[in-house]
Amino acid sequence: MENKQKSRPELPEEIRDGISSTAEEFQNKIARPIIKMQSDLLVAHLKQKLITSKIELNQLSSAKQEAVLTGLFIKDQAFKREVIGMVIGHFSLEEYQTYIEISKEINRRITQIVLNRCLNLVLGKKEK
Repeated sequence: MENKQKSRPELPEEIRDGISSTAEEFQNKIARPIIKMQSDLLVAHLKQKLITSKIELNQLSSAKQEAVLTGLFIKDQAFKREVIGMVIGHFSLEEYQTYIEISKEINRRITQIVLNRCLNLVLGKKEK
């Protein structure tokens, strides 16, 4: 197995400008680049979850597919914690210290970003 070392991508300046809160700054400077870097792994993890849950998206209508994926991120707390953990695992110690101060808000933001990315990549929808 090939082990490629990934580095965090830089977000465009227009995304980083106009940041108003600590949570928003953390989201745009830390969480989004990690999620972008880990995108393939996060989607693979989602697809494996669909297989183990015996969910066949291609058998469902587009609206039902979106509902099923959204439901995984809302109702399946173990899956949601795994996804959040896949992002948190890339924080530096300093970033983690900031994270624990606002973890509830950051967890919500991480979950929403990953859900939107999965909807985009798995269902071919535009990211929100």
